Amino acid sequence: MVTSNALLRHITIDACLRDTDHKYSLTDLIAACTRAIKENSKVKENFTVSVRTVQLDLQFMRDKKKGYGAPIVVYEQKYYKYKDPAYSIGNANVKQTNLAPLSEIAETLRRYTKISGMETLKGAVSLIEDVIENKINGGQKKIGELKLQPISEGKFNDIIKDAVINRKVLSLSYYKEGGATSTSIIFYPLYMKIYANRWFVLGYEEGREGINVIATDTVTSYSYAILPFPPNYTFNPDAYFKDIIGVTKPQLRREEITICVKEPLASFLIKYPIHPSQKMISKTDDGGETLQLQLIPNDEFYRWVYENTSYVTIVSPKACAISATNFIKNVIKDLPTFTPEKPKRESKKKKIIEKEPDLFSMF
Repeated sequence: MVTSNALLRHITIDACLRDTDHKYSLTDLIAACTRAIKENSKVKENFTVSVRTVQLDLQFMRDKKKGYGAPIVVYEQKYYKYKDPAYSIGNANVKQTNLAPLSEIAETLRRYTKISGMETLKGAVSLIEDVIENKINGGQKKIGELKLQPISEGKFNDIIKDAVINRKVLSLSYYKEGGATSTSIIFYPLYMKIYANRWFVLGYEEGREGINVIATDTVTSYSYAILPFPPNYTFNPDAYFKDIIGVTKPQLRREEITICVKEPLASFLIKYPIHPSQKMISKTDDGGETLQLQLIPNDEFYRWVYENTSYVTIVSPKACAISATNFIKNVIKDLPTFTPEKPKRESKKKKIIEKEPDLFSMF
């Protein structure tokens, strides 16, 4: 039976073999599989996928009876790819007898997705469920669902991940949010996190105090800086994210924020709290809820208020309500303005009525 780690390796190898922009040797596939398992499983820091394991994975993926029947070929006597560039194990012809193990794997991975930092496994679960559903229903889907948006990560995401894991100093050029020109910095990456379908890297910037947060899809170029990584540069994600929503943490104190939420958002927030500190204070007259939060208000919090303006009112503190109002005004100010065109009036054309000739006028 295929284990969850084996499936994760197969998905990783599949992604590599579908990548036509890069060449992947056996060593590259081993490194990619090792990185994937380290990011999604609790293994030792010195863990490495063995050569034999990846060779067996490739053999299994090629197998038409037990595996996927993947058209894997070797070119230049070194690199691996699919003979058919459009192939993916996601659309492989899985036999009916393989569905029970696949269902068990999907259920195992689904439990892992509930753990903080392992949300990326949702894509693997979705892929397996699609395969099972298509096989059971003969290719005809019975359930339509809105898939999650693809996660934006940028072309240097793997480089940045490697720098975080192995404490490498980077020289980065990136665009700040809303900026027209790129900024170049010396960066000490410490941690990566997905928020709102984007990858962010957190770390220290040379010459600047506090944690800097960069969306990896804004990075335009990189090089390795030949500098030592200070041993005192550490990061505690539990402490950092405890009092915020999202990824940015302003130098402010945590506040007790009271908000009134109207239906239907109120019922949604009772099931899916906006923050772990959330607690209900009372019911409102219109059937909504008064909620209390203990957090540091940041841009992500104010953006959430903006996106739910019709349903959310900040009751206290007053300064927080003013900041939210100013944030919304700035967002609206940057929106393009459109002047509706006045409908054109149809010109009233005089109808020319030709007189019929009077046939009896001559008499």
